[in-house]
This record gives sequence, structure tokens and C-alpha cells, in this order.
Amino acid sequence: MRVNALALLLAAAPVGAAPPTAVLAAGLAAYAAGHFAVAMHDFRALADDGPAIGETMLGAMYAHGQGVPRDPAAAAAYYSRAAHRGYAPAQLAFAQVLARGEGVATDRTAAWLWLRLAIARGDARIVTAAKAEAAALAASGPLPPDTSGDWRPWPSAGV
Repeated sequence: MRVNALALLLAAAPVGAAPPTAVLAAGLAAYAAGHFAVAMHDFRALADDGPAIGETMLGAMYAHGQGVPRDPAAAAAYYSRAAHRGYAPAQLAFAQVLARGEGVATDRTAAWLWLRLAIARGDARIVTAAKAEAAALAASGPLPPDTSGDWRPWPSAGV
């Protein structure tokens, strides 16, 4: 059983203003126990109308082939949906797939902007992970001119 670190970070992240639903709690418990088929069922039930963590967890499961065949394009689509809903863990995950071109065309500029959005949300664990990702992105090559000046406000990112 392979439980990826991003999915555990997502599961531990705050869900938002609404308390977690019973379906979400059941899905997270099933995921943590490695019961991916049950988790997939629960997260799909949440994907359209529930908290964005449902879509984000579906993305993680597709990204890592947990309970479904590995499908980077489906993972990117779920991450994108949740990221557009303002969920910081999804914004981080979407930035990562954009930076690496996993299931989508590589887009360093978009990755940079999604990292900034995730950092702006302020959750300490997400901020730390997003800053590390931003440092890796900056170290992997020059940033587009319209984003490179944005780096300096983040001195703790290590660059």
C-alpha cells in the first residue's frame, strides 16, 4: 500500500468553514486504511457539491493509481477544479503538475502563480510546502520575466 505524502497533507489540511461531513470523514478514514475503492466512492460523492478536498483527494488517487489506474490527466483536472474553488492544497498540487507537465502541458508561469495563491491562503503546512516547491521551480531554470520579480517577498523560501 502506497499512501503518498501529498494526500496525507491534504487529508490533514483544514476543510474550510463547514465542518467535515460524514462522507468526507468516512472517505478519509478509508483512504488512510488503504481501502481505496471505498475512499474513491466517498470522494466522488463529494466532488460536485461537497468540500473541495473531495476533488483534491480524487486527484491524488488518480495521480498515484490508488484504487484506479494511474491517470495524470484526470488528476490534473481534479486538482484544477478544486484549485479554482480556492482550496490551497489543490492549488499546490495543481502547481506541481503544471511545473512537471504531468497530465497537462508544462507551464512554469501558471505553476508560479498557483504557488503564490496557495501561499496567500496562509495554512502553515501548505505555505511551507509551496515555498519549497517555489524554490525548486526557481532553481530548475529562469522564471518568466513577469514572475521573477515576485520571488523576493518570500525570503524564507531559501532563494
